[in-house]
Amino acid sequence: MVDLEAVELNFDGITYAKGASVLRQLVAFVGQDAFLDGVRAYFDKHAWGNTQLPDLLAALAKASGRDLSFFATEWLQAAGVNTLKAEFEVDAEGRFTRFAIRQSAPEQWPTLRHHRLAIGFYDDVDNGRLVRTDRIEVDIADELTELPELIGKPRGALVLPNDDDLTYAKLRLDHTSLESAVNGIATLDSALTRALLWGAAWDMCRDAEMAPADYLSLVLAGVAVETDLTAVQSVLAQARTAIDYFSPLALRAELNDQFVAGLARLIKNAVPGSDHQLTYVRALASAARTLDVGMVLQAWLHGQETPEGLAVDTELRWHLLTNLSRIGAISETEISAELERDRTARGAERAAGARAASPDPAMKSEAWRLATVIDTANETQFQICSNFWQFEQDMTLTPYLEAYTKVAAAISSGEDGWADRSSAIRQHVLGLLFPRTAIHTASLAAIDAWLGSVQLTDAVARQVHERRDDLARALRCQQAAL
Repeated sequence: MVDLEAVELNFDGITYAKGASVLRQLVAFVGQDAFLDGVRAYFDKHAWGNTQLPDLLAALAKASGRDLSFFATEWLQAAGVNTLKAEFEVDAEGRFTRFAIRQSAPEQWPTLRHHRLAIGFYDDVDNGRLVRTDRIEVDIADELTELPELIGKPRGALVLPNDDDLTYAKLRLDHTSLESAVNGIATLDSALTRALLWGAAWDMCRDAEMAPADYLSLVLAGVAVETDLTAVQSVLAQARTAIDYFSPLALRAELNDQFVAGLARLIKNAVPGSDHQLTYVRALASAARTLDVGMVLQAWLHGQETPEGLAVDTELRWHLLTNLSRIGAISETEISAELERDRTARGAERAAGARAASPDPAMKSEAWRLATVIDTANETQFQICSNFWQFEQDMTLTPYLEAYTKVAAAISSGEDGWADRSSAIRQHVLGLLFPRTAIHTASLAAIDAWLGSVQLTDAVARQVHERRDDLARALRCQQAAL
């Protein structure tokens, strides 16, 4: 980390999520008892002293008797993530005649790693419940690892590589296993197994290997069984992305109608007044695309026909208003009236976001000015940037693709006062004001042409290229789903 900007730019999910997974993989590779013995010996030997990573790895290698010379190079000094997939053949009785794990890596980061992983086998038992019937742990290191010890075992309904989440990798499920997951995820008792299936399905969806419609079916079939609110919110947000970004325009309205209907059922069946009920309500508000659904939101806003137990508090009122503004169902008048109700700093921030969400050209123009020209407070600017780009607002938003390239170039050069503005403000503009709803080959070509014509700083280039990659991914998924 060469400076503060580099720290802020690189402080992301890799720091915690991948870091924790790599430690878990290290424990799995050497074994928990050997890991604990090695750590104790490491602390005893180096008490009151300074160490380097090889000191820890040497202690763990001695305690376990396993070679760890590869670990730092593969896991800590090489970028990228591997993908693991089970390859197998079965006989007429459904027993394996061959079984292997195939490991792959992205072309730009081609490292194949040593993995210690479990493979779980699940079948339909107890009147349709998915239950784990077998599990083995294996080491792999190459592109293809044959596992003859599995020959003769039944394949069951679902084969799950990396069962129990021992290693860090993307998973690919075979067709039968994916179908079993869609139909049976709600019957699995293990939250960890469900999380692995959610993750595998989402990776397949965003890599254009699972249709958004199938992912939506999985969500509506399984989300109600999740007790962890973070998991529920994450899965619902991913369903929203699958519909808006990964579905072709011709299918989007139909899938969104299915999502709205599914959320209505979830709200009806939720415990009154529960956090889960509130989460489903917020998701339904975000899914509003028609004035009919807008009328439901209006009724809730005015305390009419609200689901039993739902508290329409100030935060939910702003969420409803913002989404009503997004679909053009309210105007500046209603937003200003709500701000009179909530004359707080938070109210002013949310009002700015609600105005930015509107398709009204005048409110859009003012939102852009506040986000990119005026010295606006951090949270207010964040609300504006977060709500600016909305689907089904192409007529209003088209000019802002070129406006984005101009402001990004100015941030890179430090012109127009950008050198004096905070890193957070700059990142809001670069990340959130990227034209993320302009999912067209023409817009991608325009971004690429601009990137080829300018010299950007590393910090600016990274953020723009990450958003550009999101746009390209969305196009790939849409084309695959046609």
